[in-house]
This record gives sequence, structure tokens and C-alpha cells, in this order.
Amino acid sequence: MDLGLTDKAAIVTGGNKGLGAASAQQLAAEGARLLLTARDEGDLAAEAERLRGAGAGAVETIAADLTRPEEAERVAAAALDAFGRVDILVNCAGASQGGVFWDIPDQVWEDSLALKFMGTVRMIRAVLPAMRAQKYGRVVTVVGNTGRQPNPRMLPGAAANAALLAVTKGLAEEVAGDGVVINAVNPGPTRTERWQTLMQNLAASTGRSVADVEGEFMKEIPMARLGEPDEIARLIAFLASDAAANMTGTSVTADGGWTKALA
Repeated sequence: MDLGLTDKAAIVTGGNKGLGAASAQQLAAEGARLLLTARDEGDLAAEAERLRGAGAGAVETIAADLTRPEEAERVAAAALDAFGRVDILVNCAGASQGGVFWDIPDQVWEDSLALKFMGTVRMIRAVLPAMRAQKYGRVVTVVGNTGRQPNPRMLPGAAANAALLAVTKGLAEEVAGDGVVINAVNPGPTRTERWQTLMQNLAASTGRSVADVEGEFMKEIPMARLGEPDEIARLIAFLASDAAANMTGTSVTADGGWTKALA
């Protein structure tokens, strides 16, 4: 399907790996111009080179730490300098550690909220002036199904995810009249470096093997498998396009049937 993304200007946070990199690849394949941002400049350069080698058009990068208030404005300014506009923002930055509730230190909670939640809030706030001025914008935030279905061993991330879903719903109403739509994707367990790290941390904190911990999650998923990054990336590209023009303030869950809720 041609999603009509040719020459659209897109910022992808967390664009150096995982779902951010997969989203960048999908958007590039649809013809979008990309600005990738993450904290690691070397990883960003490598990912940009890989995209160019696969035939992507314009790919820019900027290293930034979105836990710092001024960095989001710098990223948005770089996109405007490079492309003259910002049509799409895909928020993929941020990961949260898990563990047993009473063993999780304050710093884990603070880190989860500082990057995933506040980093996303800052990025949306930074791009909205340009999007509202041009009367067009698409914001897609990768949240996570634990925001709707909290897991007792993943509560810092669940808290950040629930907060992001609230922002998605509320802010979408605020800017709908400006031609800006805001949606979210709620992936379940997906085969990324982030998932592997989470499984390793949970195994270490509970004294179990990684296979045992992951197997416990798989029992709850009707499809009995991890999602693949490209599966989530296709949903993100769809929500970033005019094919989803009549959708705003909502989230799409892709978790193999894990979430127990009415469709």
C-alpha cells in the first residue's frame, strides 16, 4: 500500500535501535525524509548509514538527551532547518526496568518518567507550533500494553505508559481543529534489545532463568510468540499517514491477544 508519505518530514526518537529503527526503516521505505535522534551518536550514524545503503532518501541525525528540557527544542529546530517543516513525530525513546515492587528503588521510577514520559511530552510540545502553523501533523507514540493492563513486575513502565495514554487522549482533542492528530501504539512483548534487557533484569531480580521468565509471559499470549519489530513499524507508518486521517486520541494494541479487554 502506498501510504502517501513521500517527502513527508519525520522525526523518530529512539531511532538508533529497536522499534525506533524499525519505524525509521518503514517510513524510509514509504519515501519519508527522516531525522533520527537518540543519545548515542555512534549508533545513530550507523543506523543512518544502513538506511542510506538500503536506498533511503534524506536521513539526518542529531544526538540528544531528552531527559534535559532544552534538548527537544534543539531536535525540532534541527528538523525545521533540514526539511523546512515537521509532518510526523514518532516517539520511541525510553525504556523502564522491572522487578518486584518493594525492591524497585526510587531512581528506577524517576528514570522511567524522566525519559519515556517527560521526553515524549517535551518532543510533542516542541513540534506542535510548526504542525499547528502548517495545519498538519501526525504524532505517533509507542506506549505499551502495560499502560492498560499493568503487570506486577513491570510497574514503572506501566505507570509511564498509562500517563502517556492520558496525554494522547487529552491532547488530541486540544489540537484536532489544527489538523494535528495524535495516536499511540501499544505493543506487547516484542523481539527487541529492550525486551531482552527487561527479561535479563527480571531473571536476575527473581533468581530465575531468562527462559523461565519469558515462558511465563508467553503463557498469557494466545499467539504464544513475541511480536516482531517490523509488525509494529507497519502500524506506526499507517498511523503516521493520511490513511488514518480520521483516527485521533486513540491507541492500537498489537500484543498477540494478551490484553484481556473487549475489542
